[in-house]
Parts: sequence; C-alpha cells; structure tokens
Amino acid sequence: MANKSEAETRAVSYPSYDAALNAGRKTGDSRADDAARMALFCDGPLQTLVGAVSPQLVWEGAQAKKLTTHQLAAMCRSDVMAVSDLQWESY
Repeated sequence: MANKSEAETRAVSYPSYDAALNAGRKTGDSRADDAARMALFCDGPLQTLVGAVSPQLVWEGAQAKKLTTHQLAAMCRSDVMAVSDLQWESY
C-alpha cells in the first residue's frame, strides 16, 4: 500500500473531537487520517508534553488553524504557550 499524501490524510472531516478520537481508536494510529491521529495524540502524549491543557480544545484549535499532527507535535516541543493558545483559537 502506498503512503498517503498529507492531502489524503486530511481529507476526512469530523463533526467533533470525540468523533475523531473514536475513529482513531477504531482504525489505529497507523491507519488513521491526520485529524483522527491528532485526536489520539491530544488524548495521549499532549498533556505529558505540554501540561494542563484541554485535549479537545487544543484539537479544535489546531483543526481551525489547519495544522497537521506533525506540526502540533513540533509546536509541543518548541512553544508550549502557543499550544495552550490553541485552546481559544476556535472561539
């Protein structure tokens, strides 16, 4: 199976964080599209890397800014305040 391009992995749109998280849990990280993979990332390592943030609000803000999971993970390593600010991006 060929690797999916970034456009292909971002093609699925979810109505909510919970829907994306459930899809990611159902398919698994390696087969999930980027939005579902990001929900899994937010539900797991995000709070360890950044601290007390809302996984759902960070996911919603990152989706609003059209970030990829890779970009969000890089942001977690370089600028935790920017990750925290994502919580208010969709409001």
